Amino acid sequence: MIEVPTIIGLGLGFDGTANWVNKYIVDPYLLGVKSEDFDPSTHGLLRKFLVIWGFLLVMTYAFYFTFCPLTYYFLFKRKDKKTGDNKANWFQREGKDQVKNEIKTSLWSIAVMTAMTAPFELLVESGKTKIYWDLNEHGGKLYAFVIAPILFIAFSDTCIYWIHRGLHHKKLYKPLHKLHHRYKETTPFSAYAFHPIDGWLQGCPYHIFVFLFPMHHVAYFISLACVGLWTINIHDRVTWNLPFVNGAAHHTVHHTGFNYNYGQYLVFWDKLGGSYRDPFVTAPYNGTPLDKEKRFKTS
Repeated sequence: MIEVPTIIGLGLGFDGTANWVNKYIVDPYLLGVKSEDFDPSTHGLLRKFLVIWGFLLVMTYAFYFTFCPLTYYFLFKRKDKKTGDNKANWFQREGKDQVKNEIKTSLWSIAVMTAMTAPFELLVESGKTKIYWDLNEHGGKLYAFVIAPILFIAFSDTCIYWIHRGLHHKKLYKPLHKLHHRYKETTPFSAYAFHPIDGWLQGCPYHIFVFLFPMHHVAYFISLACVGLWTINIHDRVTWNLPFVNGAAHHTVHHTGFNYNYGQYLVFWDKLGGSYRDPFVTAPYNGTPLDKEKRFKTS
C-alpha cells in the first residue's frame, strides 16, 4: 500500500517527478552531468523505472519512519498519569518482539511494493491518466477539492472492501493475507506489514481511479498523503466514534475477530455485506479494561 507524494517535479514546470529527480539528483550527484546538459529524451525505460522506484522507496521509508514512531510514542509509550496505562490500551500481549518484527516485515515489503507501484507512476508521469493541472477545467475548485476527493474515497473504499474480503478466502488468506494478521493487537508499525502482493492489491484502486476519473494533481497529492496517514491511523487502536466511519476501533475488531469490518474508510459495505461488527460493544471501547496479563500466540 504505497500512498506517497509522487508529483514533486510537476510544480517546477517539468514533465514529472522522474525528470525532477533526474535533473537535480541523478545527473549532478551520480553521473556528474551539468544541469544545462539535461536531456530527458535520452532516458530509457529502465532508467525511468529505477528512478521512480528509488524515489518511491525513499519517500515511503521517510513517511513510515516519521509518522509511525511519532504515533507509537504518543499513543503507545506515553503513560497516563492517573492510570499508568497508554492511550492505545496496548500491553505487549503478543510478545516484546512485535514491533521489531513488524518493522522487519515492512522494510522488505515496502521495497517490493514500491517496485510494483512504479509502473503506475510512470504512466502518471507520461500523461496516460486523467490527472490535470488547470483548476478551471472540470468544474473548477468545487470538483477538484470536493467532488473528486469524495469520488476517490467512494471508489477506493468499494474496491478495497471486496479485495480485502477476497483476501480472506481460504485459498488466498494463507499465502497472501495471513502475514498482516500475524498480530491481533496492532501498532502503527503494522500499517505496512503486508505480503507485498497483498499490499499492492489493496493499493491498486488509488492508482486505477485516475485512469477513470479526472483529478487535479494537487488533490491527488493530498489524497495519497491522507491515505498514508489513514492507514497508520486505523492500526493505532485509538479512535473516535464517528457516524459511518470505519476507524481504528473497527479495524482492531477486524484483527481480533477476523471476519468483520473489511472496509477501509466507511462502514457502508460491511453493513450491506453482513460483515459489520460494532466495536463499541467490545473491550476496551465499551469501557471494559483489557486483561493485561493475558497472552496471545501469534498466528
